[in-house]
Amino acid sequence: MQIKGNAATPALREKLRFLIKNESSYPISENLIERLIDMGTIICLHSGEPIVSAGDVAPDFYILTDGIMRCYHLEGDAETERTSYFALPGTVCISYHSYLRGEPSPNTYEACCPSSLLKVCKTDFSSLISLSPEFARWCLGNVQNQMYFFEMKSRVVQGSAKERYEAILKKRPEIIQKVPLRIIASYLGITPQYLSKLRRSIH
Repeated sequence: MQIKGNAATPALREKLRFLIKNESSYPISENLIERLIDMGTIICLHSGEPIVSAGDVAPDFYILTDGIMRCYHLEGDAETERTSYFALPGTVCISYHSYLRGEPSPNTYEACCPSSLLKVCKTDFSSLISLSPEFARWCLGNVQNQMYFFEMKSRVVQGSAKERYEAILKKRPEIIQKVPLRIIASYLGITPQYLSKLRRSIH
């Protein structure tokens, strides 16, 4: 069950300021950061709960504040999960199908462990883009950073399953520590049983 809060606490606001500043390659003023935070609501999720489910029209904007999220889809017999990527604190989570076109999301965005996010409704988010060229540039920088990390993933997640697992272990150890094995296996494209064998051989 999703637990909805109100405004961010002072400590969480400070954390959000830091995350928002560092999520884009373009600077953003303190005033705009405060406006964005004030527009939002804090959403808390248990492990396994989605903010967006495949097939839903969910156009709102989210910034992950704590925990780890994943984006996944079903393929083949519609029973095989394929995790496309993991989101760590500071990452923007949004279904562009829903936001841009009003179409159902092809993916599910799900918490891999207890997580919290700042949720901003599409209407408020879009109005801030329209009113502030500075905020529009911040959004552009955010998208550019996402594209960069998608390209970087294609370099990191290469080689054998063992090499790919070791790359995650080295570069994103918090994923190994907090995410269930079956989800890591779906990211690597292997079975949980095979991943268990890999882990035993490495550790």
